Amino acid sequence: MNGARVGYARCSPDEQDVIIQTEQLLALGVPQGRVYIDRGFSGTTRRNRGGLDRALAAVWDDSVFTVTKFDRFARNMAEANEILTGLSGRGVLFGLGANVYDWSDPFGRLFLQTLAMVAEFEAGLGHLRTREGMALAKKNGKLKGKQPKLPEPARRSIRRRYAEGEVSLADLATEYSVGRSTIRRIIHGGPETSR
Repeated sequence: MNGARVGYARCSPDEQDVIIQTEQLLALGVPQGRVYIDRGFSGTTRRNRGGLDRALAAVWDDSVFTVTKFDRFARNMAEANEILTGLSGRGVLFGLGANVYDWSDPFGRLFLQTLAMVAEFEAGLGHLRTREGMALAKKNGKLKGKQPKLPEPARRSIRRRYAEGEVSLADLATEYSVGRSTIRRIIHGGPETSR
């Protein structure tokens, strides 16, 4: 298999960088100018991943779309299948590390579908652990949700001054450096939380 390689690397918000992935892709023969990167994405969806879109647009017939690990590419079975089917239809192979797989080959497809299933399962477990941790923190009073933008004394002053006609809504928003909608919620009793 002598097809030219196009590389894709991704790091999620909790990772430092994609330097290791990039070095591995270069070692696999991906030219420097053909490594596409997304930073700050979990990989559970293709949405807003410009690096992935550019990498997919950069491949051609007989080239190899290359990643270092399957979960860097996708953590969602449906999207992985859709992308791999599209690549195969364009005559592009899938490179996972030094190995190259053909989506049109039944064994290659089975292997990649299994990896997609495992990646989605692992992502689901991560989300489950996060929700469990947040529920425990909330139960223990350590997770209180969004806090008000302004302290209660300021909110009382805003309500009083506005009710007395002392200042306008716009003046209060400027004075407290918040949006008019925040002042409106304070005055009319809606939820007023930080963003």
